[in-house]
Amino acid sequence: MYRYTHDDKTYDAELLSPEGQATFRLLATVQQRVDAMEADMTILQASAVALHQKMQEFLTDDALVEDNETED
Repeated sequence: MYRYTHDDKTYDAELLSPEGQATFRLLATVQQRVDAMEADMTILQASAVALHQKMQEFLTDDALVEDNETED
């Protein structure tokens, strides 16, 4: 049984009209993609943190610029 909950009520999506069932399937697909994108974002954020930490190994005084030398 595929369930849809709205306003504290649960509906059996298989008992909806064909258009309602199609809409439910689309909604389920979209929600799966949102969940996957959120997982990807978590992975990307963790990777950025790790790469910032790794970058510290490569920073040298030779690469240091003065504030008045920075590009706009």
